Amino acid sequence: MGFPGERGLLNRSAANAADSDCWWRRPSKVRSTQHCRCKCPLTVPSTIAEAKRRFKDYTSGNRTAIHPSLRSAIFRTVISEGDVSDYEAVKQEYYQTTSIDGKEICLQSLGRVQNPALAKDFLKFLFSDTVAVQDVHSGAASLAANPKARGVLWKYIKENWDTVHQKLSGNSVVLDRFLRLSLSKFASHEVEEDISRFFSGKDNRGYDRSLGVISDTIRGNSNYKKRDEKLIMEWLSAHGYA
Repeated sequence: MGFPGERGLLNRSAANAADSDCWWRRPSKVRSTQHCRCKCPLTVPSTIAEAKRRFKDYTSGNRTAIHPSLRSAIFRTVISEGDVSDYEAVKQEYYQTTSIDGKEICLQSLGRVQNPALAKDFLKFLFSDTVAVQDVHSGAASLAANPKARGVLWKYIKENWDTVHQKLSGNSVVLDRFLRLSLSKFASHEVEEDISRFFSGKDNRGYDRSLGVISDTIRGNSNYKKRDEKLIMEWLSAHGYA
């Protein structure tokens, strides 16, 4: 769901770790790299600057500029805070990577785009022959977790359902997982009703139970938001996070 001021709270908690840069200097320390992995894709200025610097070195040919444990954090940061050239660079990395988890990291990172036009481009890429059927959900889940791209994802599914269904329906488990990960993050009764209307009358065998779970989850999210959003915003404002 996300609230205004949430990033301020997370950034404040991450600032000391980011500014100390200990996790950049000691990539071999598991504790440091794991800590950075969750803290890095924020908006701490020093973190962004260091991530961009290392990413530029990495894409310029210095493959040791980014420790493997930090690829996800750095790729996500440059996609969230960078421009079209960074987006294209991560897409290119998808083609070139030889790491066992490299393609998954690229897809999850690309899903953090902040520009609706890039989100649309990513969806075209995601449903092209380039991306394996079993990997589509990785990019979709990242888009769904992204408030700037979540609506773009749902619109794409509606407008391109034949394409989505054709690519994923060969395995009902794959299609079921894709829909659950793509649609469960909404917090709006209106969107829940739109989803229900869209699938009404369709042959939903293989994922009908998940559609029920999606509806229940969205209604729960919406009720929680309606009940607690004001209180959370008041707390964030009172503590200087919003």
